[in-house]
Amino acid sequence: MANKILSLLLLLFVFIACNENKKESVNDEPTKSDSLKTCSMNPNGQSELAELMRQMQGHINSIRDAAIAGKMSGEMPEFLNTIHTAKPTDSTMVDNEFDSRADEYLAAVKDLYHRYPESQKIAFNTVVSKCQSCHEHYCPGPLVVIKKMYIPL
Repeated sequence: MANKILSLLLLLFVFIACNENKKESVNDEPTKSDSLKTCSMNPNGQSELAELMRQMQGHINSIRDAAIAGKMSGEMPEFLNTIHTAKPTDSTMVDNEFDSRADEYLAAVKDLYHRYPESQKIAFNTVVSKCQSCHEHYCPGPLVVIKKMYIPL
């Protein structure tokens, strides 16, 4: 419960911090780049992929307790499928290996939603391990947070 509250507060803080520095567009029509501003948490700007990763973190935090209790149900959220089309901060970071790792992550999440209750903790940790593996290769910044997501077995 505390993890959920902390995650929501963090997202709220980032949202507020980024909106305080919002600049007016010349023609007052918001563009996609206007909504992905630079803030202290994202010194290189917040790309679509970075925003998606934050949504993924929120999702994994929101289902952790259900996995611990063996009460996962339903289907994988559709927004996760945008991992293949979300624009990264640095386009050179996304290659065929990234797509392969993204497919492995999506398969692990689907598997988690269809596991028997007694194996949901292991499946949850598999999802987290897919995040860790990708971030070890591409973007190590979030590894400290990712490593704290594992469920002790």
